[in-house]
Amino acid sequence: MRTVGQILKEEREKKLFTLDEIEKATKIRKELLEALEAGQYAKLPPPTFVQGFIRNYGRFLKLDPEKLLAIFRREFSEGKHPPRILETFSNPVDKKRFKLTPSRALGGVVLTLIIIFFVYLWFEYRFLVGGPFLEVREPVNQFNTSSPTVLVTGRTDPEAKLSINNQEIGVDPSGKFSQEIKLADDINTIEIAAVSKSGNVTKVERTVFFKQK
Repeated sequence: MRTVGQILKEEREKKLFTLDEIEKATKIRKELLEALEAGQYAKLPPPTFVQGFIRNYGRFLKLDPEKLLAIFRREFSEGKHPPRILETFSNPVDKKRFKLTPSRALGGVVLTLIIIFFVYLWFEYRFLVGGPFLEVREPVNQFNTSSPTVLVTGRTDPEAKLSINNQEIGVDPSGKFSQEIKLADDINTIEIAAVSKSGNVTKVERTVFFKQK
């Protein structure tokens, strides 16, 4: 009985195809095709891959892949033909290896510097056109208290000017602030504003409910 390799080889030669043409069409290495046609399964990768080769090779030659695979299964025995993975199999026809060259390394460094430069510009732009950082920790919004005063605390940019209800408040070198505010009404609106050197403003409002005893 003819082997699957013999069938493929005979059909290839009948249709006047060279192994180089089969390699180009199927992306299967020429040495693997030669081993397949010769039935040298020890030179081929595991059976799962070999069946894929047979299927692609057979389809290209317009043969029935299922019949070819049935013949292969009958003739192949893993015990008689222990497979090994060839070095050429690990490098397919279309695979391109990446090589680090001095020009590529220089290009990578230049690209990194360009990215860092634009990130810096973005932060500078945000600083110039955006309002300063402002965080109000106390009181929380809609805070209820029976005390006639409330402590306002938080943090802002150290260089920003801070005001609470239009009254300028000092900040420490780290930008922290703390100020006690008197409550006059049942519902009190406290406006905290930070102004940068460029005149940009960030505002935070807190509503405090004063319940007199």
